[in-house]
Amino acid sequence: MFRTISTSLFIILVLSPGPAQAQLDGSGTVLLRPSGITVSPESLDSSRYKVRAPESKLEDDDDLDERERPGPVVPPPVPAPKPVAKKSSSPQSQPQPQPQPPPQPPAPSPATAEDERPTVSSQFRDLILGGRADEIEEVRKSIHPEDPRKNVLSITLAPAYYYNGSESGYSYRRFHSHGPGFGLGMNLWATPFFGIQSRFFSTVTASLRSGGTNMVPTEIQAFEAGIRFRKHFGYSRKAAQLSWGLDYHDSMNKISREATTVVGRKSSGISLAVEGLVPSSPIYAHSFELGIRPRLRHSDLSTGVDVVSGTNNETNAISFSVGGEWTLDRRNQVFWKGQLSVERNLFGGQANTADPSNGQSPNGVSVTNSLTIFLFLACAGDPKDTSYSYIA
Repeated sequence: MFRTISTSLFIILVLSPGPAQAQLDGSGTVLLRPSGITVSPESLDSSRYKVRAPESKLEDDDDLDERERPGPVVPPPVPAPKPVAKKSSSPQSQPQPQPQPPPQPPAPSPATAEDERPTVSSQFRDLILGGRADEIEEVRKSIHPEDPRKNVLSITLAPAYYYNGSESGYSYRRFHSHGPGFGLGMNLWATPFFGIQSRFFSTVTASLRSGGTNMVPTEIQAFEAGIRFRKHFGYSRKAAQLSWGLDYHDSMNKISREATTVVGRKSSGISLAVEGLVPSSPIYAHSFELGIRPRLRHSDLSTGVDVVSGTNNETNAISFSVGGEWTLDRRNQVFWKGQLSVERNLFGGQANTADPSNGQSPNGVSVTNSLTIFLFLACAGDPKDTSYSYIA
């Protein structure tokens, strides 16, 4: 009977309704689907089913808990806190901020020879001579070998003919003369840009009229010397050049003491000069020169009479010349030149001697003196860098 009851309870437990789970293997799904229809992998696992993990992968909860249970935790080392100075609550004990010094500029590197500032003497040398020695030598090499500018020294000797006329309302200062003369010149170029120039002119056996028909000897001399600066507009034989400078000018007209109706003159002072040479071909060039003498010292030169034209005077003068130059080679040139100089004298006060023409001593005597000089052919020759020019 006990066996019968046990069997009945087992049947009841098996047949009793309860939650049931259906599991469908993927192979079963494949067997149940109609033939010829392709099923995507997503359709094999419907949301109505849950895939069981394989038995081999299941683990006991106790084993999982033991595996996931963390071991003893070792805390990381904590750095020791740095001691912090406690700020005093008293405002007087707080340190005042110190002013920061301005940043110092970096020390300059030692100046090289190129960075050094040129001295006053070197600047003056460059201004006067035209540059450093290497620059000057480079310019000399650039000048054409047959160009006269390559010469260091040039000396000129020129025969000339002159005419001198003195016009005034005072008869003692009214006369004229003409005759042959000669001119001398010298140019010394320290560099192609700077040099020294001097000139001299003198009459030869000249005379003028005094006292009606009497002719008395007279001599006219003019001297100039000064510095010259030269500007080159190129270094070919057809390149123009311009020079300018400052001269000391001295001129006089001596008249023999035998003269009783005329007196001589003398003037001296500073002259500003500008000269130019403009070549039209490699062998010919046009030349010009302008001289201005803004203020000269002037006086009368006694003859047979001692005449003073006034107590004081204002004197100025101007000169202008044109000409041409043929260059045969560097040391031989032929040239011509015409020069006109005009000097104006204005006296103040009364003359000390009465005019023989009217018997009166004039006030405010004025005199205009002009000197015209014609220079002719010139030739020069020297085997070295010195050039001598002669006019014949």
